[in-house]
Amino acid sequence: MRPNRRVSQVLLVLLFAAMINLPLAHSTFTRWRVERSGEDVTATVTDHQVRDSENLLEFTFPKEVDPDQAKWTAQVDHLSYDKAVTDGTIVVRVLPGHPSSYRAEGQVTGNVGLILTLFADLALVICAWLLLRYRGRLRPELRMVALEDVQRCPPGAVLDRIDGVVYEVCGEVTAVEDDEILLEVGERSVRVFLDGHANPVGHQQPARVVGRMVG
Repeated sequence: MRPNRRVSQVLLVLLFAAMINLPLAHSTFTRWRVERSGEDVTATVTDHQVRDSENLLEFTFPKEVDPDQAKWTAQVDHLSYDKAVTDGTIVVRVLPGHPSSYRAEGQVTGNVGLILTLFADLALVICAWLLLRYRGRLRPELRMVALEDVQRCPPGAVLDRIDGVVYEVCGEVTAVEDDEILLEVGERSVRVFLDGHANPVGHQQPARVVGRMVG
């Protein structure tokens, strides 16, 4: 694999990882800011209900906290729910100037987001590993008949057309047999039939072959 392509693939994986983890990272950072810099205010309960064993409250902040008087919701534990329903108010820690960043007293936070993020991260890691491990097998093997002796060459992947079906191929020798060798050329495998030509290059060494592509 050429370095620039490898870098591109690594950057693509990192981009996907950032997209997957950004929501969780943002919510974690927001909770940290609320705990560190938030202020406790008394919010007015405007509605409440128990749905699927979840204690849900709807509330509004005082006008000095939220001039728009928007309605916010929170899932809280049983004791906090009963107290809020009885009092008609609930203490909420809110980030000044950001009423959407808050945490109500007794608020219950689910782990669904964390679990989904971990599964997505695991899937991404598996896909990246499979891509790196089997990248050479994802595309069909090429076959060529050598037109001259195999030569040693500097490391690197080359697959260039010289004329018609005649190609110059450079890559690492991954298998040596009686009358053929297998080259790893970037993301492709090229099986070279020596057709009586000499091969002085050993296993896992770079080799150059000029030959006629047959498949």
